[in-house]
Amino acid sequence: MGLLICLLISSAAWIAVMIIERRTVLSGFLLLLSSFLLGMFLLSRAMGDPAWFSDHFLFHILLDVELIFIAALLIAYPLVLVPVFLIGGVVLMKKEGLRPRNVLSAGLAFLLIAFDIAYPMIFNVTDYSVSTRVYWYITMISMYFVIQLASFWISDLLNLIHIRKDKGLKYVVVLGAGLSGTSPTPLLKGRIDKGIQTYRNNPGAKLIMSGGQGRDEVIAEGRAMADYAISAGVPEADIIVEDRSRNTEENIRYSAGLMEAGASFAVVTSSYHLMRALMIARRQKLGCIGYGARTKLYFSLNAFLREYAGYFRDTRYVRLIHLICLTVIYIIFTLGTVYR
Repeated sequence: MGLLICLLISSAAWIAVMIIERRTVLSGFLLLLSSFLLGMFLLSRAMGDPAWFSDHFLFHILLDVELIFIAALLIAYPLVLVPVFLIGGVVLMKKEGLRPRNVLSAGLAFLLIAFDIAYPMIFNVTDYSVSTRVYWYITMISMYFVIQLASFWISDLLNLIHIRKDKGLKYVVVLGAGLSGTSPTPLLKGRIDKGIQTYRNNPGAKLIMSGGQGRDEVIAEGRAMADYAISAGVPEADIIVEDRSRNTEENIRYSAGLMEAGASFAVVTSSYHLMRALMIARRQKLGCIGYGARTKLYFSLNAFLREYAGYFRDTRYVRLIHLICLTVIYIIFTLGTVYR
């Protein structure tokens, strides 16, 4: 009964968050928690009352799905996740160059290999030695980051889902992403194309092309984006250029200043960047939805990790409190096992 109550509370909270404000990592965390509680509840019913469980086909199917999903995750971790991050990181460095921001995915893969394979081979992690306690402490902290990362990713996916194409939007804000000379890069073209698609799905909307001029750029991103949209058939009268912004926060703030007060709008950016962009808009007390443009996998993996790092930086004080609490709990638990 306790599991069922927790499941109902978690599910109700998730529905409430999705209705009231889904531009938060809480939406992903609550869905993750609800899925876990559902699996635990179904498993407890199956073990506690096999006869009742076998008579309820739907619950049986749900449990099978949960178990398959968990098994897939366990298999994917060593056989899929590590190779994908490693190969994706190598491809990215080969194409984009060996820069600190391009080594995140490959670096994460090497850390996973070192921690999950090398460390247990070198140290005994089943006794009560210092190395064992360090290993399990790092494991606990790693699980915290994994849950946070999964919640961030799920929240991003949830905010990409839109059932109706026509949302009655008045403005569609496309965020800049760098130029190649006077032309948008392939990454930026993807954003503009998605913005044009969203604009056409919302008759009467205006396109706001947002992006200032970088030090190494010969033209403002917003102007180049507008030229690209015009060449794609968008009337110039339907395009507004915002050419002062230098980052996402300014993109959204300056674009909002070009709109009618209280007008409905959408932010269009790359899929991996959507969650942080929406959270920035939320901090600015701007109500909006978001659309994400697809990007190549090798680039998205590393870029998504950068976005998560940015989210962690934005919420560093909350994360620090969480880590301190986890550390205190672990120390108390460890002392309890030592002096038991």
